[in-house]
Amino acid sequence: MAERKRSKDGRKETEDYVGDAATPGQQGREGGQLQRRVGTRDEKRRAEQDDPGITRVRKSDERATGADKK
Repeated sequence: MAERKRSKDGRKETEDYVGDAATPGQQGREGGQLQRRVGTRDEKRRAEQDDPGITRVRKSDERATGADKK
């Protein structure tokens, strides 16, 4: 692993690269069958519930899309 050096002038150079850019709130339906399936279920839950929580991948999702055959 690369050795890290501390700045001598006290400046935080990480902020120059990272910044405060907003990150997306959810993944959505882009990326493939598995992501599309979970994204659709998540959008439905968010429309129906006030506090939907986290939508996770189920084993049935993996089986239906063939993602478990790697």
